[in-house]
Amino acid sequence: MTEEEDNFAREITEFNNEYGLTSNRDLLIKKKVKTEINDLENEAALLKNEMELMEHKSVQLNALQLQKNDLKQELFTLQSELKEKQERFCFIGTTKGLETEKVQVTEKPQTDPECLRLKKELENYKDDDWESIYETLRTEIEILQMKKHFEVPFLEIKGF
Repeated sequence: MTEEEDNFAREITEFNNEYGLTSNRDLLIKKKVKTEINDLENEAALLKNEMELMEHKSVQLNALQLQKNDLKQELFTLQSELKEKQERFCFIGTTKGLETEKVQVTEKPQTDPECLRLKKELENYKDDDWESIYETLRTEIEILQMKKHFEVPFLEIKGF
């Protein structure tokens, strides 16, 4: 049993020495703390670098956003100018078409055979028929006056 106790004590001592449980415990704790502090400092440095990178990206993003807004405004201005020019060209085309039509309409009475024929016919009526129309109307007036003159006594007899 003594032998077993000695073996057990030896194994415990070896175990404690191997893992530093009996000696240099403070030193081991200090090493672990130092390692942990270094790990945390490295992580902090990484986070700091990442934050700086994010800030840089944020500045770039803001610059791109401003540039995008400027480009949108420029696009809107160009679209307005294009619409104006299209309307102007449309008005110019319409005006030219109307001017051409106006010239055709003003020339038609001088060039259209139907218009020329009607114009001649009208001139013939103006010259020749004024006297006959006057005579016809004068005759109709006389007839109406005579009818009126004859109808009055007839009405008086009827009313008697």
